[in-house]
Amino acid sequence: MVGRARRILVINGKGGCGKTTIATNLAVTFASLDHSVALMDNDPQGSSTHWAEFRPEGLPLVRTVASHLRPNMYQTSSFHNRVPSDTEVIVVDGHSNARGKDLDSLLKQIDLILVPILPSSIDIRAGSRFITDLVTNKLYRINPRPIGVIANRVQPNTENHDKLMNFLSCLDVPAVAEFRDSPVYVDAAEEGLGVMDMIDIRAARKEAIAWKNLVKWINCNLNIKEAFEEKVAKQPLAASRKETTIIENHFRTV
Repeated sequence: MVGRARRILVINGKGGCGKTTIATNLAVTFASLDHSVALMDNDPQGSSTHWAEFRPEGLPLVRTVASHLRPNMYQTSSFHNRVPSDTEVIVVDGHSNARGKDLDSLLKQIDLILVPILPSSIDIRAGSRFITDLVTNKLYRINPRPIGVIANRVQPNTENHDKLMNFLSCLDVPAVAEFRDSPVYVDAAEEGLGVMDMIDIRAARKEAIAWKNLVKWINCNLNIKEAFEEKVAKQPLAASRKETTIIENHFRTV
């Protein structure tokens, strides 16, 4: 990609919605597709930074910036939050309590916004309020950017799933991805991994298609050059021939 890095903000006004899971997996997905990626941890809990500490060597590189920490007395904020000059994509794990000037500061730098929402009545109400606050923010109205909502930790064919899908269908912003409530995400988080690092596991392959489609939507909105490579070189015997063909065809058609 030529020019400055594209910045993608993952944020919601309510904690516990899976922001770090989305941010880390999105960073890994871009990195696995040969993009130079930085993961900026803006959440005071430092969850993305903690995840990065466990990431094994030899995997697609995700550089991490601990922007939730204050710079030391000898550093400027710009220097503390710097990324390598070749960075193409910056994924920002946003602060769930970002309000006022903190939110304004984030919006000044962001090119695209992702809002994960869980399938519960509390999360749906909180997500609705946050999206309203976001699109009515003065800085956003001056310079609108693409917003996509993510249905996170869903269990298909349940009442809560249906409620969330009905809510998303009524929004003025698009629902751009749906990720299952799968143990593969917990396993990945504990080992500094993303779904795309675990493609030999059947549960990860099921989720990989949704991640690929999310990146395609982001690419279309930010004009990021696509550089997809087939990630399923050899499937384990546990995968059916039909499943293997579907996965391979999805990656070939990009």
